[in-house]
Amino acid sequence: MSGPDHAAGHRHDLGIMAAIIWRTHRRGILVWVIALAASMIGTAASVAGLYDTPAKIHTYAEAVTSGSALAAINGHVEGIDSLGGVIQDEFGFLASFLLPLLGIALIAGSTRREEQAGRLETILGGRIARHQPTVAALAVATAAILVTSALFAAGLTLCGVPVSGSILYSAALGALAFVFAGFAALLAQLVRHARGVYTWSLIALAVAYLVRGVGDTTTSWLTWLSPLGWAEKTAPFADQRWWVLAVPALAGLASGSTAVLLAAHRDLGNALLRGGTGPARASWLRQQPIGFAAWIHRPATAGWLAGGLLLTAMMGALARQFLDAIAGNAALGDAIGIRGSRQLDGFIAATQVYLAVIGAGYVIQAIGTLRTEEAEGRLETRLAGTLSRLRWLAAHGAVVTAGLVFIVVGSSAVLALSTAGSVGNTDEVSAVMTAGLDYLPAELVFAGLALAAFGLWPRGYGATWAAYAVSTFVAFLGPGLKLAHWILDLAPTTHVGNPPLATVDAANLAALAVLAIALALAGFIAFRRRDIPLA
Repeated sequence: MSGPDHAAGHRHDLGIMAAIIWRTHRRGILVWVIALAASMIGTAASVAGLYDTPAKIHTYAEAVTSGSALAAINGHVEGIDSLGGVIQDEFGFLASFLLPLLGIALIAGSTRREEQAGRLETILGGRIARHQPTVAALAVATAAILVTSALFAAGLTLCGVPVSGSILYSAALGALAFVFAGFAALLAQLVRHARGVYTWSLIALAVAYLVRGVGDTTTSWLTWLSPLGWAEKTAPFADQRWWVLAVPALAGLASGSTAVLLAAHRDLGNALLRGGTGPARASWLRQQPIGFAAWIHRPATAGWLAGGLLLTAMMGALARQFLDAIAGNAALGDAIGIRGSRQLDGFIAATQVYLAVIGAGYVIQAIGTLRTEEAEGRLETRLAGTLSRLRWLAAHGAVVTAGLVFIVVGSSAVLALSTAGSVGNTDEVSAVMTAGLDYLPAELVFAGLALAAFGLWPRGYGATWAAYAVSTFVAFLGPGLKLAHWILDLAPTTHVGNPPLATVDAANLAALAVLAIALALAGFIAFRRRDIPLA
């Protein structure tokens, strides 16, 4: 085959590869697209309903632009004195992480994970060229990103945001996801495991968030070094710089093209960054179920811990700025949910909600690793000997719980110390640590939900991420948007109270703990009885 026929053949093979990726990953893709689009449109609709007059929008804009502390978290929003600007500011923190995670998840699951499982080797045994799986993965991910962006643009328009601003803002968020999709595709060629793709992508995202935050509060040119900064520099509700979209588009194309070139020349199953040679024999601890579980979950624990430490260190360092801004503008406190005279406690309470969401995300991802172990055939091998199912699952549950406690305690300690250094008051250290521990039962509810899904409905594990997205939306935006109480109750964090600002009801914490245990037990019982592996 040569000339036009050869090119047509390659296009045909590429189409086949894209169809394979869609058929094998459509459930996860649909969960991501629907959950993300729904949360974004829900945020826009709630903001539009709350700030329904020019006076309310102006009051909000005056409040959140008092000082630079909020810009470090949500970004610097040009044109904030408009409905679109308010929506951009309210969605700023969530958008900084959810859109990149969309690109990362879609690529990691259809590239390196397929290679680990050995399915890619079977596919390449036919006419599919080495580079085509990576090209197809990028094509499918790009299509999902475009659909998500289109749905959000339509939702913004229906909420009353001008069409041009809606399209540009949605395109900027889509371009942000595309950048991290290309970066994840590149990482898939560099590291040997899918968990490495997630870990290094999350670390890169944390660094991008930090650089953008520093740039928005100190030196503006630093913002241009962060993909998150590119999204806000489009100024969709102010000057509308459409040309800025070329920056993330080129960055995504460059990293994606490099990934395709590397995939064409790399040996299957290999990685360019292979690391050093491991020991000839596993240590005694590594040979034990709990030691092996700790080794498997180490990258996820390190990645989420880095995110928690970064967030709490930044928030603590900005505590003085927050308090000064609220003292000069009471409306700012109302806008971000910090009311009354105990403003420092309110600031700590708001930060602990962010940390609780990080902890919940960690347990869902960590337990999701168990489904990966099963789907890729490693679990069946592990259970072929004397290791029982329940002992294996208990070891992983114990390690994930310990990792959660480590993340919460470590991040709370950093928050306590950085806040004390910023405001010059060490009296709140104990309150910060206690508040972090108060949220543990709510975070363990997510762990219980994940274990129940793994035991009862492993193929539908993506639904746990959908539940997480809903709970995150409610926890972050529900109180400020004055959502109905029954909606607020959907988030486990709501039932904790608001420590240390409000008194925690011990009965609620006990009820959350009982619910977490019940869900986990359901998962253990179902896992003991069901088939392994369950395709």
